[in-house]
Amino acid sequence: MNKALEAGEFERKCRVLVENMGQSVCLVNRNMEIDFVNDKLLEMSGYTRGELLGRKARTFFVGMDRAISGAEFKNRLRGKSSTYAVSAKTKQGKDLFLSLTGVPLFDRRGKFNGSFVIISDITERKKLHDKLEERAEELEREVEKRTGQLVELYRGVAVTEERNRLAQEIHDGLAQTLATSLLKIEFCGRLLKDNPEKAKGELSKLRNTLAKSIKATRQVIFELRLPKFHRTGFTTVLRQYLEEFCKKTGISCNLDLKLDESLPVKIQVGIYRIIREAMNNVRKHSLAKYVNIGLRTDKERNLELRIEDNGKGFGLNRVSTRNKHARGFGLTGMEEQAKLLGGTFNIESERRRGTKIKVKVPVEE
Repeated sequence: MNKALEAGEFERKCRVLVENMGQSVCLVNRNMEIDFVNDKLLEMSGYTRGELLGRKARTFFVGMDRAISGAEFKNRLRGKSSTYAVSAKTKQGKDLFLSLTGVPLFDRRGKFNGSFVIISDITERKKLHDKLEERAEELEREVEKRTGQLVELYRGVAVTEERNRLAQEIHDGLAQTLATSLLKIEFCGRLLKDNPEKAKGELSKLRNTLAKSIKATRQVIFELRLPKFHRTGFTTVLRQYLEEFCKKTGISCNLDLKLDESLPVKIQVGIYRIIREAMNNVRKHSLAKYVNIGLRTDKERNLELRIEDNGKGFGLNRVSTRNKHARGFGLTGMEEQAKLLGGTFNIESERRRGTKIKVKVPVEE
């Protein structure tokens, strides 16, 4: 008798807990029929208790969501708990997006006896997520549009490397940061009412992100400026650039110069751009520890540039299949610059065997 009373008291307490936990709850038997629902679920769905009890749980879902529900029920049969998302409709036809956590139940003999399901309404969160994704896509399209305008603006001008670097850096750096920052600002605006402390923390993170973005943008602008070769001298500028590169990246550089004559300014600028773009690729992609740069003039009055690194290399066939936009900010930019100087551009690379770049340009007064 005492055990029966204790069991009844325990059941009463469980019901009180389930009714007041603030989330929708239901019990589904081994036939996927609903045996119990709390008031919160009735409020969320718009159905009465009589309309839900005894009904197959999966009938509330359609299409893929019904298949997901069936697959998750099989997980319960195997004794597995999980959380998953499905869409449903209220009795009035309103769309709901739900997060379901299902836990298997077993009888005293260890036989599967149904599931305990906690249901969270995440409709507003899903709408916000979809809206943010849509906004991000709009910003991405705008970035691509502006990038294209930049490319068109500089078409025909002999600043291929600067144009491409600027477009790439704006696309991957500044524009992406601004897009993310905009979304975070909107998120913080929603947090201010409910969780001001969290909003404060998010704004602090956003401040740090924008500070880094400003620093990166200044670096891009600085790198786009060409040095004044006529004041400092080509070899001095090149040595200074490589020394700075080594300090910032930790990559060792060796410069071997054998120039028999002074170079025309056009060639100085073009070769400097190619070297800078090649070193930028080494920094970003190669994982190299060492780079050897050789620059010499031959007997036929050609300028030969050789850049070799001991990095991870890459498959040239795979790179050649990419579209020009994806490839153009690196290899194609250097190749175009060599052609502008009337020269040739060759690259050799294999996985785990580094990369070799060779440029040959006729020296013209």
